[in-house]
Amino acid sequence: MQSLVNEFGVTTLVLIALAAIITSSIHGAIGVAGGILMTAALALLIGVKPSVPVMSIALIISHGARSLMNLPDINFRVYRTIMLASVPFIAMSSYLYVELPVNTVAWVLAIVILTSVPIRHWAKSRKIKAGHGTLAVAGVGYGTLAGVSVGSGQLLIPFLLGYGLTKEAFVATMAFIALSTNIVRISVFGSTDIMTSDYALLGLLTGILMIPGTWIGRNLLRRMANQTHDRLIDGFAILGGLNFLYLAIFG
Repeated sequence: MQSLVNEFGVTTLVLIALAAIITSSIHGAIGVAGGILMTAALALLIGVKPSVPVMSIALIISHGARSLMNLPDINFRVYRTIMLASVPFIAMSSYLYVELPVNTVAWVLAIVILTSVPIRHWAKSRKIKAGHGTLAVAGVGYGTLAGVSVGSGQLLIPFLLGYGLTKEAFVATMAFIALSTNIVRISVFGSTDIMTSDYALLGLLTGILMIPGTWIGRNLLRRMANQTHDRLIDGFAILGGLNFLYLAIFG
């Protein structure tokens, strides 16, 4: 713990703790965007490049807790279809992330997050009816982006909803997909110089701090209208994307 204080300072660690609780509450309530916001906060506090590796560890804990809390609602057939298609591409794009310059990482994060919003609405307006073949194709696209960015889960939204998942099943299944994605991603990062012991410890502490927020968000979800759920997904995604756009231009 003392090494974290020496590396990042008390003020930065307190801000990270507050951000972890707030953003995990958001994520627990709407199923996405909390990871985007927390990664955006980390990018401001510790830098763009280490933000995704640190969040990958934190989200293993956070999504693991969310998956257990929502275990009865997970659609395992949907999960298997998407992950079988996406895992090889997650691994390949994670290796690419390690080699990208910091400014390019910020641009990639901004573009993926911001474009995911209109793509989601376009897909929704087409009233996509997704079967397992469509989910597998979506999984390939998701995996290609998931290794180099957060927020790529947004691209799965219209296909999961088009399959017919309820908002509870959507949140639960997305949590399990994200858990597996981050396990693959961190297995790649852990074999490179991008993951230091201090970053790994910071990720563990961040993930632990996100567990109470997950429980708070889960209770909010039960009382949330579907329209409110959709608006919050868009609003928080845009906020996180604009943060990375700012860092790409001025960082």
